[in-house]
Amino acid sequence: MNRRLSMALAAYGAWSQAILLFLFDPMKRWITGTLVTGASIGDVRVLGLSLDGFAVRGLDHVGGWLPQLVFIVSSGILTYCVFRGAPGLKPQLRTVLALAGAVLLAAGAATLVRPALAPGAGRALPTYAEWLGSAQLGAEPAAAAQFALCTVWLPVTIWFVVWRCRGLPFVRAFFGLPEGAGVSAEEPVPLLAARERRDLVYAGLIPPVLLAVAGGQYLRHTDVRPSGVPDSVTFDPQRWAPYSPPALVDEWSGVLYPALRLRPLDTERAGGWIATLAVCVVFLVATAVALRSVARRATATRGSATALLRLFMKGWYAMLLAAVAAALVDGWLLQWFAPRRADSTSPLWVAVGDAVRFGTAWGWATGLACLGAVLLTRRRGAPAAPGADVVEEQLDDA
Repeated sequence: MNRRLSMALAAYGAWSQAILLFLFDPMKRWITGTLVTGASIGDVRVLGLSLDGFAVRGLDHVGGWLPQLVFIVSSGILTYCVFRGAPGLKPQLRTVLALAGAVLLAAGAATLVRPALAPGAGRALPTYAEWLGSAQLGAEPAAAAQFALCTVWLPVTIWFVVWRCRGLPFVRAFFGLPEGAGVSAEEPVPLLAARERRDLVYAGLIPPVLLAVAGGQYLRHTDVRPSGVPDSVTFDPQRWAPYSPPALVDEWSGVLYPALRLRPLDTERAGGWIATLAVCVVFLVATAVALRSVARRATATRGSATALLRLFMKGWYAMLLAAVAAALVDGWLLQWFAPRRADSTSPLWVAVGDAVRFGTAWGWATGLACLGAVLLTRRRGAPAAPGADVVEEQLDDA
């Protein structure tokens, strides 16, 4: 896709998100105070997704608007990069999935900014009560992730309209579209062989498998053995005495528990661990499928720095989207076999929030592994140095 159209679609998406985030709450107050006197407008939802749960409530402190600003800037930049790398003008499913990964990555970045802005986040050792409160990962809904999923279709809709109206002269002139822009050329044959694509998938799976083997140190469900811990939050007793992580470290770790843990904990019953294991298997399988799709279009001997950066981001998106897919299973499966603690937050959105935070905090490892695999493939396939044949002939003569 050309630069002008990519910039227009990304700017439209970022501007729409900014309007919703910064003006939605004042507009609701204005409507309540002038048009609907004495009434109140609650949380507005579209298709079950919160439209203003992530909205700015006030500009008096930096923590009230900086996460939203980080989301808008990150979402705009990543959306532009996705559109710029689209193979053609025609909307395709893989590009839409990449856009979803981009906005979810921006939502995860905004979520990870908040702990650094929280009061007392710089303290090294919080009290036990503070650590216990920050460890209750389900205390906050996935407002940023819901807003991201709700607004990802804004630029996609305009993209579809431009593609349908690509034959109109003023559309071609405004967006700089050439004649026959709707007909995409055939993609070049991928330069990676079947074995090399398989190696890329295996390399990309190394980070999530290592994280799954390491596992989490606390549980997210109540299917536990009797102990002195309240049923709302349960921990591995081995974690209490030797280690008390700071709140900032605990938030930045980016967890998806219990969906990323291959080993049972001491306080966990068999039913809870089996459900946890099933969700973890779904996560690893979804990551492998996403990486296989990435490997099919990777190149080995050609490609600029931009192409390598695009491959790195695709690996990041793959892990993030696989974590969200596992969270969808997590929200359904654990309700039947290992219920979460009871609160007002939907278990599904608690799991999605954990997935977005986990994918944002650890997805770079998968992208880096994919990048390393392709670079090694390129190095193996590099031509010999000039003059090597002559030196070899001289050695044979000698």
